[in-house]
Amino acid sequence: MSKNTHLEHLEDEILNAGSAGGKNAINFLNSLGKMLTAPSSSTVQVTTKWDGAPAVVCGKDPVTGDFFVGTKSVFNINNPKICYTDAQVDFFYQAGQLNDKLKACLKYLPSLNLTGILQGDLLYTNDKTVGQVNGESCVTFQPNTITYAIPSNSALGAKVKASSLGIVFHTKYTGSSMSDLSATFGVKTPASSATVQVFSSNFTDATGASQFTTAEKTAYTAAVNRASGSLKQASAFLDILKDTGQGKFLLAAMFKQFFNSYIRAGTNLTNTKAVTANFANYYQQALNKQINSVKTASAKGKWQKVQADGLKFIKTYNRAIYMTVASYLNIISAKNMVVKKLSKVQDIGTFIRTDDGYKVTAPEGFVAIKSGTSLKLVDRMEFSKSNFTVAKNWG
Repeated sequence: MSKNTHLEHLEDEILNAGSAGGKNAINFLNSLGKMLTAPSSSTVQVTTKWDGAPAVVCGKDPVTGDFFVGTKSVFNINNPKICYTDAQVDFFYQAGQLNDKLKACLKYLPSLNLTGILQGDLLYTNDKTVGQVNGESCVTFQPNTITYAIPSNSALGAKVKASSLGIVFHTKYTGSSMSDLSATFGVKTPASSATVQVFSSNFTDATGASQFTTAEKTAYTAAVNRASGSLKQASAFLDILKDTGQGKFLLAAMFKQFFNSYIRAGTNLTNTKAVTANFANYYQQALNKQINSVKTASAKGKWQKVQADGLKFIKTYNRAIYMTVASYLNIISAKNMVVKKLSKVQDIGTFIRTDDGYKVTAPEGFVAIKSGTSLKLVDRMEFSKSNFTVAKNWG
């Protein structure tokens, strides 16, 4: 049973799956390079990642045939929150935006006559607006961090204004019951109805704007080769790393948290030596917090030993940790070249709302699908810092 409840970043493959994850990351990068130079030879599919919220799962219950909606909480092992009626929405969710939006989904999504069960991201209900965006009249909606803007006088703008709900689907589920569903990423976009505007997640480039120039292809190949070279030196250690540590202090997981701390702070991950040195301090502070949180001498002693063993491990494998950080940064460098080119293709304007008006921004990112595996392609310094810090309304 597989559910699309969380997508991982491409670079995190080396922390999630060790040396095998490193090989997978390089295979993805090579396929993406082919896509941006000779699309017909690529084995990777790319979809656009919309910055919608909340995630909505909907369709007909395989057993009863009744239409339902919900968030990712429909997949809860205990107490799955599956809503067939407004009363069930009220039971699971207190009054507020999420409650209202799920009721709107129950009211309008059946008009799509969906086949099977789909997951997508809600873009708007009654919260779209019409106003000026950098001097042009646009219909806009801001489901999460990014504001989407469509010219009011366009055909799509007219459809959005007339609709009651907007959504984009990206995952299809099949199975004999709600507890036995398997996910397939990438779906055929359902037709819109009079009340629901369905947007497409499929990446298309009719103009060739995303294709690498000869110089860009050379630079990209060099970036992938650097990532591959550092991974060769880090691979054996990556397999040790993913099995070292205890509970929430598993070192591979702590590395992910450590890298995320740079994103949250808006600090670029550029100096490999400095980042490597900072990890020991990050690890020590995390364990200090754990030691201070427990009361008994035995509990403190347990975590003090974990801390001492971990710091010894970090010192022993300092060179391997350096190559791990280098690999992580090299993969990000190559990935961001791809994201930059893919972002050249935009059918709908994307903006960040500021105190001084609207600032043009890239789309949230993309999803690469290859051999049944799906990974996020996001310029995290461009987008993820805002995503970490902006208040969300969805539970």
